[in-house]
Amino acid sequence: MPLYEFKCEACGKQFEELIRSMTERRRPKCPRCRSPRVRKCFSTFAMSGTSRSRASANAGAGGGCATCSGGSCATCGR
Repeated sequence: MPLYEFKCEACGKQFEELIRSMTERRRPKCPRCRSPRVRKCFSTFAMSGTSRSRASANAGAGGGCATCSGGSCATCGR
């Protein structure tokens, strides 16, 4: 179930809406002014770190990765 970002064309509020399926035809309404005049925005996500993967960085620290929490998994190679 993807989370989409929208912007209200009436009041300018940006908000997120969970759309249950690709075939769902329900148009979201602005949570501030309840206007149905909203447009889908191009959304990005932020990720910080270095050029090497987080999993390999954590593997050397003895803590494993976020997936296995120090156990054995294919992600961090431990």
